[in-house]
Amino acid sequence: MATTKAEAAAASKARILEGAQDLIMNRGYAAMTVDAICQSAGITKGGFFHHFANKEALGEAVLTKFWADVEERQAAAPYHAKANAVEFLEGYIDHAILSYQDPKLQQGCMLAIFTMELAESNQALFEIASTHFATWRKELIEMFNKVAEQTGQSIDAQTWSDFYISTLEGALLLAKASGDPKSITRSLTLYKKLLIDSIRKS
Repeated sequence: MATTKAEAAAASKARILEGAQDLIMNRGYAAMTVDAICQSAGITKGGFFHHFANKEALGEAVLTKFWADVEERQAAAPYHAKANAVEFLEGYIDHAILSYQDPKLQQGCMLAIFTMELAESNQALFEIASTHFATWRKELIEMFNKVAEQTGQSIDAQTWSDFYISTLEGALLLAKASGDPKSITRSLTLYKKLLIDSIRKS
């Protein structure tokens, strides 16, 4: 079947986004030059600028896609069927443990890369990443507040939420630095144990 121009354009854009994500994950945002993207995607500069006005526009698109992929994985996760708030939270963590068996996800977190690398150099992209971090944190806090409401226990929702984010982000960093992706599973498993033990003792 012949490929239409629209299909060819969509495939070209997808290659650009995939190549950009791989470059950022492996070498950072600074390494994502237009030349590097053209080489990885097998396109000309004209092909690049047909889809994106500049490097910053591509960076925003990559970050938006990264977050959309996160939300899609979360929306399809089985823990949403749990009415019990504690089981819901356990399922959320179990889903993360399972998800990060994927070597592609073990590469790191796009939000962390953009936040750390662009805090001083690109305020627009930094703010987009920070907004996604805030959304993630808010969702976690809401989960912990539901646990407190259902169990009648006093739970520091903000601290446990921040602890989860720092545990996962730190584990991703350690996994890349040490070449030991199993550290992600170990870290999240320990977090879950500490959390559940704390809830049971309250």
